[in-house]
Amino acid sequence: MEKTTITSKPTIRTPLATKSVSVELKQLVKKFPSMDGGEDFVAVDQLNLKIDSGELVTLLGPSGCGKTTTLRMLAGFEFPTSGSILVGDKDISNVAPNKRNIGMVFQSYALFPHLTVFENVAYGLNIKKVNKKEMIQRTNTVLEIMHLEKLKDRPPSQLSGGQQQRVALARAIVTEPNVLLFDEPLSNLDAKLREYMRDELRKIQQRLGITSLYVTHDQTEAMAISDKVVIMNQGQLQQADSPQNIYIKPKNHFVADFMGKANFIPATIKDCDANTIRIIILNEEITVINNVNFSIQKGQIVDCVVRPEFWKIDNEGKFNGIVRNATYFGNSVEYEIEINGFLITVSDYEHVKNGMKFEGDTIRLYLEEECVSLLEEGRKGV
Repeated sequence: MEKTTITSKPTIRTPLATKSVSVELKQLVKKFPSMDGGEDFVAVDQLNLKIDSGELVTLLGPSGCGKTTTLRMLAGFEFPTSGSILVGDKDISNVAPNKRNIGMVFQSYALFPHLTVFENVAYGLNIKKVNKKEMIQRTNTVLEIMHLEKLKDRPPSQLSGGQQQRVALARAIVTEPNVLLFDEPLSNLDAKLREYMRDELRKIQQRLGITSLYVTHDQTEAMAISDKVVIMNQGQLQQADSPQNIYIKPKNHFVADFMGKANFIPATIKDCDANTIRIIILNEEITVINNVNFSIQKGQIVDCVVRPEFWKIDNEGKFNGIVRNATYFGNSVEYEIEINGFLITVSDYEHVKNGMKFEGDTIRLYLEEECVSLLEEGRKGV
């Protein structure tokens, strides 16, 4: 395990001259020919996405959803079948990768084993034929930012995984790219180091202000580092929003189910106005915020999205249930609780105060009504 102690920010002699720009994907489509002569496989389907200047946006979704193909099209490793890619006001859809001024951090790091840390970081500047004095100055600056200055004469084989990851990031930013791309850069690290490097990477991105697109399969990682999370499925964009809205206000069943655990509980509309909706859920009446994106009427059946932590164990709570299973995780206890014949999942993060509950125990629950969101009943599609 790599240990890194940082007592203060390094003194940076020369700031990087990164120029922050916006990125826009318009009606982007990528099709791959079928191997058996059938219909083309549509990897990315009519994708529209705007990344504001200096923003870090994460593409998230299941395997095969199109997130990596989207990243590769922005990098220039794949060219779109149709649509356009704008960086600033320039359409780069058919521009060669080495002409795009885009940096990329790969999952495998892709460091040169025969070069030192300094030589790896300086490689892109040498390719661009930057004069030696500037090359040395810019490389040393980036090594300071990454806390690698004491390791600059080592080969990659003598570095830990976290150190190699920082070298790969240093090499990507030393050329002062307009856009920085990340292809699951932390997936090869162990859990504790991955969390540390995730936070460091975010701090560096914010300090430099580089517009960034990040691909990951890790939902927690996406929530922790992103200005905006983009959920994709079957090549299509499902929702592009802040991490908070993605989690608390999902636009469809796929997003709600993909982003962590969720209880989908049927409810009946009792009444509504412009701001609130009164519903009957599990035979009890509650009032939720009216932020639905579909038409509703009295008596209509809807699905409530209730995250396990929205339930609180409370002797004054209006919901009465029976514990059917309890799983201890250390920082929380996860319960399966039956209420009026319906099984729900509840996460208790105050189990020390509340005490451990066991199978067969009767329990009262309070529901944080302001966190509940409504979806059209049974609409599982995109």
